[in-house]
Amino acid sequence: MPKTGIAIIRAGSTEHHLKLSLRDVHLLDGAYFFRDGWMYRQLLGLDFIAGLRGPPKDTVLVTHKRKALLVHLGNLLTALESQRELISYDYAYGFADEKFRRHSGGMTGFRVQGGFGHISVRPSGYCDLTIADEDTSGHGRIFAIVDMRVRHECETEDRGILRVYRKQASVGWFDELAKLIAFLKKRTVDTVEVLHSAGG
Repeated sequence: MPKTGIAIIRAGSTEHHLKLSLRDVHLLDGAYFFRDGWMYRQLLGLDFIAGLRGPPKDTVLVTHKRKALLVHLGNLLTALESQRELISYDYAYGFADEKFRRHSGGMTGFRVQGGFGHISVRPSGYCDLTIADEDTSGHGRIFAIVDMRVRHECETEDRGILRVYRKQASVGWFDELAKLIAFLKKRTVDTVEVLHSAGG
């Protein structure tokens, strides 16, 4: 079961608990194929860095005008819906020269389309192939970015076919955002506070 946390949205004397898995939070971190993810993290007080101390519990992190927050949450739901079919899977990949042994994480240095490839399946829900002009551990000038969730296979110059695999994964955002939006629409207060509490 993915680790979960709770963002509490407080509107006057009423509260709504937004329960999200760590995977849900990191779905906002798709650098190439999800726009404005960090802004949405900030919106819900989720703008913490992995490995550092998380936000304090039971302390107000951000405040919003209720109507403005509703607009932003609607935009977030639309953005996630546009990726629904793709982010509802976790990905792995394999190369023909290893008989398609499956890998998670990232790998770099193989040759593809006249450049050096770097493939990553982090964060979960994404599978990005970047192609750079030099092999500097993925830090050369990138001249192509391929969404391998859509393409599935790619011919490399030195390792044979690069193939992508997927397995179904749960996305909590769709139900959770719909419930939060419904909650906020029923409130009449102008200001909404966001804070966190320990999750299950």
